[in-house]
Amino acid sequence: MSEQLLQQLIHMVAENNRLVKETQEELREFKKEMYDFRNEMYAFRDEMYEFRDDATRRLDRLERQNKHTDADLNLLHRKVSDHEREINRLKQVGQ
Repeated sequence: MSEQLLQQLIHMVAENNRLVKETQEELREFKKEMYDFRNEMYAFRDEMYEFRDDATRRLDRLERQNKHTDADLNLLHRKVSDHEREINRLKQVGQ
């Protein structure tokens, strides 16, 4: 092998080593960014679960309140009807 060819091979190996190290560093940085992103997504997911649970609790409470309101309105309607009947009965008795 000639000295020049040997020097070219040494240079190519050194360049390949540099590229491998550079790629390894970029890969480490990429992995770190991906782990950071994953952690952010887990935190976001946890917040969304918390929001969903809170919204579900609030909607359940509203639904219970709505049922109570419906029951109260039905009772009021029945009482008004009873009172109207009683008023009409008293009017008829008084005539």
